[in-house]
Amino acid sequence: MLITTRRVELTKRFPLTISRGTITGSTNVIVTVEHEGVRGMGEMAPSDVTGDTANSAERTLAEWASVLESVAPYEQQRIRQLLGPVPFVGSAVRAALDLACFDWLGHATGRPVWQLIGADPNRCVATSLTVGINPPDIVEERTEEVLRRTGALVLKVKLGQPAGHEADQEMFDAAQRAAARTAKVTGISPAWRVDANGGWTLPVAQLMIPWLADRGVTYVEQPLHADDSESLLPLFKSAELPIYADESIHSANDVAALSDRIHGVNLKLMKCGGISGALEIIHTARAHGLSVMIGCMGESSLAISAGAAVGSYADHLDLDSHFNLIDDPFTGAHFVHGRLFPNDLPGLGATCKQEQS
Repeated sequence: MLITTRRVELTKRFPLTISRGTITGSTNVIVTVEHEGVRGMGEMAPSDVTGDTANSAERTLAEWASVLESVAPYEQQRIRQLLGPVPFVGSAVRAALDLACFDWLGHATGRPVWQLIGADPNRCVATSLTVGINPPDIVEERTEEVLRRTGALVLKVKLGQPAGHEADQEMFDAAQRAAARTAKVTGISPAWRVDANGGWTLPVAQLMIPWLADRGVTYVEQPLHADDSESLLPLFKSAELPIYADESIHSANDVAALSDRIHGVNLKLMKCGGISGALEIIHTARAHGLSVMIGCMGESSLAISAGAAVGSYADHLDLDSHFNLIDDPFTGAHFVHGRLFPNDLPGLGATCKQEQS
């Protein structure tokens, strides 16, 4: 197969601040594989979690181009044999190649990827939309804007800010005030989730979780730093809300290691190496009695459509990064009444807007 790349610059509608910093946009890499006259596309979204950058992705893909020249996109086992296991650092570029191969397979067979993996889009649940860390007045404005623009049924609030748990509480209260006002107009009262992105210590998490439970939050994502797996156990035993691991989970091996101290996992295609890795994590999580959430990095509608293709296998979805872009270069999965559905087009179902015009 022939592998080529190009860059796309993505700019966020609103900067997204989490416990580790602020993101205003990203330089993503679009990977195209071509074989027997059929093309497939995938996407690499950079992040500090995977260590990928546009430069590193392009260098890696240039090396792989010669290694995989005689390999067909459907030869998944051979690709894995030649490239080795999905690495902890550099998993997003592996995801881009994996998505491109799945997209190719869909186009080659004339079927959407969700059909090829046996998914049932009717089982897709509502996706959350994210409210980032900001002063309370800004949080109120952003919460109302997101709810009015999208009609979201679920909001995920980012907490774990360096200013401390009292600032977190003020911010969360501001989001709920704005949602209550908006509900009087829209008639929609959203469900609530919280993501601390590893920004809490054990004592703070033990204080915040019951406080959030009293305010209707359904679960808490990554309350503790990814390196602090030991503190997860006492938190798990006393937690009044389910705990989902995100930054702590890169592969199916991580699921098994943490299965006695979490209630669920948040898999992201960029962390686990694409759809192949996602299915491994899903099956491992289910074998350990854990719930599954599918999230995203700073992805366009191309990679989001890949997440949607797997979406029906999850209990919760957080596929929302494309809603916060002012220059999404792709169209793809359908957002209908708060739920994100893959479409019926071949492959991942994403189309480049430049090719549409």
